[in-house]
Amino acid sequence: MTQPLRILVIEDDPDTLAAVATLLRDEDGFAVWVARNGEQALEVAEELGFNADLILVDLHLGAGMRGDQFVAAYRRRSRGPFRLVVLSGVPAAYEIARTIRASAVIGKPYEADELVRTIRILGSAGGPSQDAAG
Repeated sequence: MTQPLRILVIEDDPDTLAAVATLLRDEDGFAVWVARNGEQALEVAEELGFNADLILVDLHLGAGMRGDQFVAAYRRRSRGPFRLVVLSGVPAAYEIARTIRASAVIGKPYEADELVRTIRILGSAGGPSQDAAG
């Protein structure tokens, strides 16, 4: 049996976080962990051994650490390659995503089918990943 894709979702809006988590948990082959901010996401990542297969992150996480800052901190501790998807309504999302070497950017509001399809493509053996060294 194939191991489920380990997905860490970081989103500060509780409604969006709940919707994304429910959407992904209802899909076969996904194991989903969630966090409401960058600091909490680092704690969850530590529980996962900094070994998520895919990180889905909002860039604007309210007060505290921004999404790009979380990614930099995660990358320093990561134990292996991972795919990075930016889910954001920030106007500069594409430029920031390119800077942090995201595999994909999905704008808000997002389409559920597009989100799942993107994660499935990136989660397949041929999907682009980012190495731990960054």
